[in-house]
Amino acid sequence: MRLSRGTTRHLICLTSLLGFASTPLLAQQGIDLLDPEQVLRAGEQSRSDGSATVRGVLDEAPSGVLQATHERETIRYDDGEFENFEENSALRPNDQVDTVGSTVEWAQRFVVKADGTVVSARVCFLRPDGDLSRALDFNLRFYEDDTVNKVSYPGRRSGLRYAVESDIRRAGTHSCVLLRGQLVGKPLSKGAHWVGIEWNPATMKRLAGDHYTADDEADTDRLGEAVHETEIRFRRLPVPEDALIDGWDNGRASGPRTTASGLKAIGVSLVLETTHAAEPDPTPDPTPDPEPEPDPEDDARPGPLTAPPTGPGYSNCIPTVSRLVFDGDYRVSLCYETADGTKGEARAGIYKSTESGLLWFFDSNNAEVLIKVLDGCSANGHRWAFMAAATDVAFNLYVTDGRNQTWSYHNKQGQKAVTQTDNMALRCSR
Repeated sequence: MRLSRGTTRHLICLTSLLGFASTPLLAQQGIDLLDPEQVLRAGEQSRSDGSATVRGVLDEAPSGVLQATHERETIRYDDGEFENFEENSALRPNDQVDTVGSTVEWAQRFVVKADGTVVSARVCFLRPDGDLSRALDFNLRFYEDDTVNKVSYPGRRSGLRYAVESDIRRAGTHSCVLLRGQLVGKPLSKGAHWVGIEWNPATMKRLAGDHYTADDEADTDRLGEAVHETEIRFRRLPVPEDALIDGWDNGRASGPRTTASGLKAIGVSLVLETTHAAEPDPTPDPTPDPEPEPDPEDDARPGPLTAPPTGPGYSNCIPTVSRLVFDGDYRVSLCYETADGTKGEARAGIYKSTESGLLWFFDSNNAEVLIKVLDGCSANGHRWAFMAAATDVAFNLYVTDGRNQTWSYHNKQGQKAVTQTDNMALRCSR
């Protein structure tokens, strides 16, 4: 039977409508199939090696698409201004490698306030002038949070690697790619997680970096150290077999070629759909406030301190405040440095008396060092110093008489501190 020309046209239109209606609800995920410019790389094909190609779309959602109204949380630490995208910028993460086969990975720590599932992830890259390839390929991984020497690092990774195939059409511009596809529905429990971005910098693509500026300075603590909203880690791949902590380094440390000390965040963010409401903050126990620590005034200064030893494992930090002051005005001060280069000063407050006290580094409920200075003047004309520490973090401990005498102990990074007993620590001078 031959169909008329008009009937044929109607059947073609009907087939097109049925095909569009049978398409999964990608439009609700922010992908407009009628606009090919919205889709950077199609396909969500699982591979035998456990990876997946994830659909990527432009950061701007297509117009006319209704968005879901479920409760969502956007976790974003950057302000949208990426200083390392400026021309000839040496700010990290503008990484360059010597060989085409080498890749780098930057990871950022995200704190999820309540159990949820992933709606999307946003990753921003720049294609600089002179880059002849529009291709932008990178891997995205989720890691559990792990703590080593009180410092957070990416730990065990999830079983799925998201291999993202995208592009940036025009050189000299950047693109924030919104990733959905198989990312949608990935559960993230309440707590800390890491998101890692791996790419080959030999392709000239730059991962976005938001840096502190004069108009957007970092908050600081009472010691003048920067207080960051999130943690950042960096490593080169493949990781050497003898590398510590899976090769992860402090992403904010300064290097010989580039400066990262002012790095606030990398251009990665998450949108989560909450599955369980965030728990309210617990009502504090009706316990009295702890005794406040002394302000670093003149009478709490350590006094003259000797320079710490040099060499592998030792820290060059010098404490500035005496957290403990014992009978006879004998002053105790201590500074520490973690494996990733973070420095700080020990604090008192858990227990202290006129002859002994406890010091803590990271948590006021977790004492690290016991120190006591006893009056042995009537026995041998000296003050006696005793120290016991439960840590392998590098630290420099000093006891002074506030004038011209100093007793010290210096611990190496990774070395278990050795208990000290010195019955001739300081001469009795008053």
